[in-house]
Amino acid sequence: MMAGSHIAVGAALWAVTARVSGMETIEPQALAAAALGALLPDIDHPQSWAGRKMRLVSVPLALVVGHRGITHSALAILGCAVSLMVLGTGWLAAPVVVGYLSHLLADSLTPSGVPLLWPNKRRFTLNLCRTGSVTEIALVAAIIAAAGWAAGIDLSHLPRPKL
Repeated sequence: MMAGSHIAVGAALWAVTARVSGMETIEPQALAAAALGALLPDIDHPQSWAGRKMRLVSVPLALVVGHRGITHSALAILGCAVSLMVLGTGWLAAPVVVGYLSHLLADSLTPSGVPLLWPNKRRFTLNLCRTGSVTEIALVAAIIAAAGWAAGIDLSHLPRPKL
C-alpha cells in the first residue's frame, strides 16, 4: 500500500483500539504516533518515507534483507509485543505498535503480501487490492468509515455537502 494509505489505516485502527481500551479516540499525539508506527515497517526500503528519513538504517537493511523482509515478519510482531512489555502501554508506545501492526495487515491485502515466517520466502496475502489502485483507495475509505463508526467518532458537526 501507499504511505498515505498506511497512515490512514494506522490512525483508524488506533482510534478503534483506543475506544475498546477506554481511551480518547482522537487524541492528536496518539494518532500521530500510530501514523508514524504505520510507516516504520518500510524502513527496509530506502525510497520509502521512513527509509528516506533514516538512510543510515534503511540502506544497510535493504542490502541485507531487502524490502518486506524481517520488518514485515512474525519476528517484528514479537518485537512489538516485547516493546509493549518493556515500555508498557502508556504514553505513545501502544499507538506506535498498533500503527506498525496495521501496516502488516494492510500489506497483507496486496498481492505481494507479507513474509510472516521470514526468512522463509512464503508470502501471506489476501490479494484484495493492488498498491496505488482505485481498489486500494476504496478499501482504505471503507476501513476509515468502519473504524470511525466502531470508535464512535462523532462527525455530525461537520458541514454536509449540498447535493
